Amino acid sequence: MKLNLILATALLSALSATPAAAQVDLLSPDQGLMIWTLIVFVVVLVLLGKFAFPHILGAVEQREQAIRDLIEEAKQDRADAAALLERQQEEFDATRGRTQKILAESREAAERARDEMIAETRQQQEEMLERTRREISTQVEGALQGIRRDAVDLALAAAERLVRENLDNETNRRLVESYLAEVETTSDSESPVSAGV
Repeated sequence: MKLNLILATALLSALSATPAAAQVDLLSPDQGLMIWTLIVFVVVLVLLGKFAFPHILGAVEQREQAIRDLIEEAKQDRADAAALLERQQEEFDATRGRTQKILAESREAAERARDEMIAETRQQQEEMLERTRREISTQVEGALQGIRRDAVDLALAAAERLVRENLDNETNRRLVESYLAEVETTSDSESPVSAGV
């Protein structure tokens, strides 16, 4: 600010030294004016060189340094971003690999569970079939024992009749034949149960 006042004062004093009434002719050089203009120019140049230019150059250099720093930071940020992107890509690939491994394990576990369930179902089916066969065999055996009991009861009943009636040979023969016919009829009616087994 002081510098501006000094320069303005020097310029005004130089201009006031010229007569106001004289007409200024721009095409004809005046040596006094040229000297004062040259002196003022040199003084202003020296003052600017001593006071203003260092500050201006310092500000320009600071600005250059700030721009260089920003460029370096941008390069560093770009390198960091590239490294981060690469690390994220590696993590993504690792996660994808783990996911595929888990899916494969899940598929294998599902296949094993399905195979186990099929095997268990077949085993239960075999057990049920075996149990049914035993039950049928037990029922057939019971039915056969019932038939045998009935046959024995019929034979005893026929023998009892024979003994009671104590008839002649011919009557005995007819009674035995009728008993045998009864046994055959009973056996025939019971045989479809045996055949169904």
